[in-house]
Amino acid sequence: METTTKIMVVDDEKQICQNVKKILAKNDYEVSYAISAKEALDKMAKEAFSLLISDVVMPGMNGLELLKLVKDQWPLTKVIMITAYASTDTAVKAVKLGALDYMPKPFTPDELRSTVERALAGELVEAPVTEKEREAINIIDVDIPFDRDEVAKYAGEDYAATLGPSDMPMPVLEYFCDVGGRVCLDVFMKLGHTCKKGLKTGKCPQDQKKVAAKAKAFDAKTLIGIDHPFNYEEVASITGPEYVLNLHRDGMSFIPYEELKSYEELREDVARLAEKKAKIIPIREEVMEEAPYKNVLVIDDEVGISNNIRKILSKKDYHVDQAITKDEAYERIEGRAYDVVLLDLKISGIKGLELLKAIHDKRPDTPVIIITGYGSIETAVESARLGIVDYLQKPFTPDQIRDATEKAFRLAA
Repeated sequence: METTTKIMVVDDEKQICQNVKKILAKNDYEVSYAISAKEALDKMAKEAFSLLISDVVMPGMNGLELLKLVKDQWPLTKVIMITAYASTDTAVKAVKLGALDYMPKPFTPDELRSTVERALAGELVEAPVTEKEREAINIIDVDIPFDRDEVAKYAGEDYAATLGPSDMPMPVLEYFCDVGGRVCLDVFMKLGHTCKKGLKTGKCPQDQKKVAAKAKAFDAKTLIGIDHPFNYEEVASITGPEYVLNLHRDGMSFIPYEELKSYEELREDVARLAEKKAKIIPIREEVMEEAPYKNVLVIDDEVGISNNIRKILSKKDYHVDQAITKDEAYERIEGRAYDVVLLDLKISGIKGLELLKAIHDKRPDTPVIIITGYGSIETAVESARLGIVDYLQKPFTPDQIRDATEKAFRLAA
């Protein structure tokens, strides 16, 4: 006698639960639903379910907290996460916590049925994650920051206007100005309403002053973008003053490449001469085997970004090797085992996650951090399935790249 597959659906919007139940019932699944994580846990404690389909953003206990509890208590229960507030960050967290897939809303009935069928058939597998790594995942405030336009798209403009730093509506505050999105004691309190200029333009005068101030001064000190510009002093330290003199605001230089190359070759010659003059101190063989450095490989075909990451990590005593082409990347991977690899997803000649899969196959114990200017939910989910430790979208700050690298070392220790 065949037993009906039981599925639990959890979403704080009852209508979504009913819609999912209706869609899956046509495939002869037995579907129950709960409108809170607590209600779901109570039902799961009384009967077994083959699959849990859970929303991510819910009041009280969020979806990632529920996912972690379910995988701890019922490890054989398969899980699919669904959300209207999709982000690469929560996608990676969900997969690393044991979810088989992460589906942004809205999705079609066919997409839902297909994903459920693949999950139940064993075509989707859990990511290879250590317990230490799983415990290190932050599952609180998963919806911060959210994209206001995305919220308005799915929940309406009126609802989006009431949201605070989480996805929960805020109470109306005294002296709160809708135009500025803040409590305005200087003007609103005195007039009893929004200032005339704000009502006329639809923009807060205070915000406009801040925008104007930012526009006057370009600051590239805090971010590493997909391309140039970087901090001009850092560019000069790598490429030389000749390059910077011809560097325009958008980071493009009009000096011919061959000429720039000659400057770089000259600097390399000077560096080699300086190295020859340096006093060579004999090192015992056993000391040489115990390298004092934490070895990192950066694979990125944007030379400027790769150089900046090297400089950032070198200050923390990391030894950084670089690869800017497909062949160099494979040569480095074949040549040695690195403590951490930072991998860009867009390398010329590389198709999809080909290079990540190669690292996973050749060096399965090497932690990999994805760095990309072209992040997507699909690549985040697939990368997490292959065991990455982090997924950083460009532009990122020096602190973010340092923190991610240090976290990878701690987890591998």
